[in-house]
Amino acid sequence: PTPAQVLRPRTPPPLQPPDTIVHIAPDPNTPKPEGRQIIPVKGEPLGVVSNWPPALQAALARWGATQAKSPALTALDITGKPLYTLTYGECW
Repeated sequence: PTPAQVLRPRTPPPLQPPDTIVHIAPDPNTPKPEGRQIIPVKGEPLGVVSNWPPALQAALARWGATQAKSPALTALDITGKPLYTLTYGECW
């Protein structure tokens, strides 16, 4: 390859139109999930605040710009310990 070909990133393949998507049957030899099903925990009820953004995208834009390092979502492992924390800055 030429130096220009090495430095130029590859272009991704074009997406297929929705009518040509091929559905593949699941492999029967795949391992089955183990353990119990995880159910989301209900938190405390939210208070009624009048200055909240009207939509999720507006909220992410607002808090992503003002409080980018604040946690927006935390995933827990099966023991209840934080596994991953997503911040508002990463969402926006």
